[in-house]
Amino acid sequence: MKGFNVSTVTAPIISFNNTSSIQFGFSYNFAQSKNFNFKTGIVAKGFRPSFDIIIPKEDLNFGFDYSNELTQFDLSNQYVISEIFATEYFYPLSKKLNVVIGLGISLDLRTGGGNNLLSVAVYDYNTNEYKDILLIDSIERQITGSADVSLGLNYKAKFGLIQFTVFNNSQQLSKPKTGVYQFSNLTNNKTSIGVYNVTGNYFGFSLSVSPKRWWLKAK
Repeated sequence: MKGFNVSTVTAPIISFNNTSSIQFGFSYNFAQSKNFNFKTGIVAKGFRPSFDIIIPKEDLNFGFDYSNELTQFDLSNQYVISEIFATEYFYPLSKKLNVVIGLGISLDLRTGGGNNLLSVAVYDYNTNEYKDILLIDSIERQITGSADVSLGLNYKAKFGLIQFTVFNNSQQLSKPKTGVYQFSNLTNNKTSIGVYNVTGNYFGFSLSVSPKRWWLKAK
């Protein structure tokens, strides 16, 4: 996730962190044809992008060194419920082991949404007052859509099918969150404006277990 600054290189910026979350859900294998499997399901996950504020030290003349303090601000804290539809191709390596290639799409319903404001203030020890140094005006969308590409392995155990998958999720309909940020009350850069986009794209891995009656059977 990236924040794109439209000012000069010496201007303050917001820098997005790499974040992670746990997701869980269930799926139903509703059709099989030869080595192809078709499934649908629901997945729940968190969406909590965070950012650090990077400001040149010469702009932080507040009687205290804040250069290492302006970190890990939450830009959003959503839960996402995804309705998925996917197809998988099983390439057999042996009677019990398969390579799995998958492609899927999902409709993502998000908590929150609408416009929201976030401000960050610091205490100025020179004037004994709080000063706003950052204001972010954002649009948060409640419905987005994404596509998954995956690669993995599955193993046919006695009790069912165990599958490990690595996947890439990419937002297709729109970005989950976009906005404008403005720095002010700094020493040298009085006002600095930038724009940002949170793409919501991510890499992940999953571990799933299918009971024996639901796994893919050779036909």
